[in-house]
Amino acid sequence: AVAPGPSPETIALLEADRLDLGLCLKPRDSTLLRCHPIFSDELQFLVGPLHPWAQTRPKPRDLGGQTYIVASRRSYTFDMIGDYFRRLGQRPGNVIELGSTEAIKELAKLGLGVAITGDWTARAEIAAGQLVSVPLPKAKLRREWVAAHLKTRPLNLAERTFLGLCADVGAQLAAKH
Repeated sequence: AVAPGPSPETIALLEADRLDLGLCLKPRDSTLLRCHPIFSDELQFLVGPLHPWAQTRPKPRDLGGQTYIVASRRSYTFDMIGDYFRRLGQRPGNVIELGSTEAIKELAKLGLGVAITGDWTARAEIAAGQLVSVPLPKAKLRREWVAAHLKTRPLNLAERTFLGLCADVGAQLAAKH
């Protein structure tokens, strides 16, 4: 079974031995887990081509008051974003939380907000000119994606094969970056 969810929930299920293998961001504390690196990415702003940031990169003072579109408030990514804004002394205007990457991209394309995600999630839209990837000013927010399981739980052949496939896909994503 495949069950999507924020990394903290995935990690809690793994640690409770209610999930065999999880694809998630590397946990802050991985004492109980073995983490197999898959790839790393960098958070970017994604905006529609008519958004002012598509032409002129924002400065930290420009960040306040915008509507931002994120996947989940319960995620490590949201924590990273919150820390980033606090360090810059800025506050987002509104935050729209959507569980779907496709919905996030659609709202950004329509100019209804600024998405914050890895630009690999929107390669096709960026190539087609429907979205523009804009680096965050002043800091890079890097995420480490892993496949994780309990250290005490041996992996079966299917799970080891799956990990190999994940590593291959991660290498392909890194090569395209």
